[in-house]
Amino acid sequence: MNLEPFFIAMAVGILFLMLCNIYRVVAGPTVIDRMLGMNVIGTKTTVLIVLVGVIDGRVEMFIDITLAYALLNFITTIAAARFYQRLAQPAPPEPRESLAVPSAGPDLEEGDAPAVASPSVRKETP
Repeated sequence: MNLEPFFIAMAVGILFLMLCNIYRVVAGPTVIDRMLGMNVIGTKTTVLIVLVGVIDGRVEMFIDITLAYALLNFITTIAAARFYQRLAQPAPPEPRESLAVPSAGPDLEEGDAPAVASPSVRKETP
């Protein structure tokens, strides 16, 4: 039984689905949509490489290429996600020195120290 036409039809179908994902990469409203579109294209490319190996009759050679490509796709996706995560975080606020209250140092005498308001004591009437 010859399954080569079936595998060719599967490869053409995967290529069509990859074209659909290219639309998401180009027109994606957010960066996350574009990243996911590229990741899906990379995953389908690995399947397409294996199908080419099956059609060619040398799957063992194409499996090594597929594993390397899948690892590269995974690492690139993680790196891009980390980059955009750091890019989206707000910058730490700058310290403001004008709001700092100076502390009473040892050079102040007891009479020079600022008066501290004591909490008011409320007396209850019976």
